[in-house]
Amino acid sequence: MLHASNRRTSNTLALWSRCRERLEPHCDITEIGLRNGTLEDCAGCPYTMCLHFGEKGDCFYGGVMVQKVYPAIREADAVVLLCPNYNDALSANLTAAINRLTALYRTTPFTDKAVFAIVVSGYSGGDIVARQVVSALNMNKGFWLPAEFCLLETANDAGTAMALQGIGERLNQFGENILRQLSV
Repeated sequence: MLHASNRRTSNTLALWSRCRERLEPHCDITEIGLRNGTLEDCAGCPYTMCLHFGEKGDCFYGGVMVQKVYPAIREADAVVLLCPNYNDALSANLTAAINRLTALYRTTPFTDKAVFAIVVSGYSGGDIVARQVVSALNMNKGFWLPAEFCLLETANDAGTAMALQGIGERLNQFGENILRQLSV
């Protein structure tokens, strides 16, 4: 699971925590936080440089991507992105992580890896963020896109997501779908 959220205030992380509880008996889960300067965005290395580093399972910029994200994705059957929607776009850190996957993509096929997302919007636009996940990871990087890959919720103030009517059932269904899609 990749996120760039604050544990104290994040509705997205709160929903994930409940979903994780449902998955843990059946899955090995690795959580990677991409906050507070831990991640440099891709600055557009020439293709040959990206290819050179990618063939070695590396990236020119190193850091958390090479140390944690690349190994986790190599081992994973699925990636879950936590996507708070602040301005109808994936967060800068998640976008940077997706950009930096290009070096790994050069040598590691992603077609057998599913992508799931939890998107929480303050008011609207969650569908826009979900489409960005599809475009970036399924269409561009080749991750497998399962049916009902995304949980979309609307909750503005910190802590309000867990008080949404019917949220427990929706989290159960989302977790069950992940397990069903992965045939765990």
